[in-house]
Amino acid sequence: MTTTDTPSTRIAALYRLERPELPDIEEHLRDPAPEVRKAALIMLTRTAPAGAGDTLAWALADEDHSVREVAAESLRVLAEVYIGEDGVRALLLAAAHGRDARLRETAVELLALLTEGAREQYADGLRDGEPEVRLQAIIGLIALGAVTEVAQAAGDPAREVRVGVAEGLARLKSPAGLPALERLIVDHDAVVRIAAIDAATDLGMPPPLAERVASTLEHPDWRVRARAATALRAAAPEIAIGLLVRALGDRVVDVRRAAVRSLEPWADDRPEVVTALVEALADPDAGVRTQVRWVLG
Repeated sequence: MTTTDTPSTRIAALYRLERPELPDIEEHLRDPAPEVRKAALIMLTRTAPAGAGDTLAWALADEDHSVREVAAESLRVLAEVYIGEDGVRALLLAAAHGRDARLRETAVELLALLTEGAREQYADGLRDGEPEVRLQAIIGLIALGAVTEVAQAAGDPAREVRVGVAEGLARLKSPAGLPALERLIVDHDAVVRIAAIDAATDLGMPPPLAERVASTLEHPDWRVRARAATALRAAAPEIAIGLLVRALGDRVVDVRRAAVRSLEPWADDRPEVVTALVEALADPDAGVRTQVRWVLG
């Protein structure tokens, strides 16, 4: 750009471009003159090269009102243009912090369209024959906050998908996901049970889940019992204490150690906990005895 350039000459140079790609237009999108930036957006709308959707989304944050208006109108015209992850971030910012109400509405409308389309696509993916595809669909649905669709996959035949469902429901933190987690906590696969127990812990161990977790202290796999004993630290004392006291007599040392750690919050004000821990000072494992002494400290 030379000192003799004017906005009109730069716009003319832009319109002389034939089949421009995004890199050909980007210089004009950074032009200091708003009229040049508007012309670049109009050219972008006419040609719709790869990356146009993301670029238009970010133009919603332009400092000039008229440029933002052109970007919003272009996005309405090109409702089917591809908007990637970068563009979605721009739309989220515009929806929450856009300078104009109309632009915020445009961003919200576009996000709704993107979400609905992606939700349908991922829901279709749950019916795919390949577990990896179904798992990717779960990840996508989690990102969209689609609790119902994620929960419906709790009965998937593939272990890794059910684990993904448990982890996703923990992230989504919705009451609508609790029935699916109840089911996964008693899953026939120990790995899935452990993932669901961890999810219940992340959710603060609401009573329906706590009762299911408590039932797993009788599971034949010691890994499940140990994880359940750890998780019950977050449960209500009326659910947890009696079970954890019994777990102090588990045949596997890792379960006993987990029970000691989980009883610690109640060691100061629950006599039955103190009594059980004093008895555990006779445990055959030195590590358990040491932990008990720390708790009773």
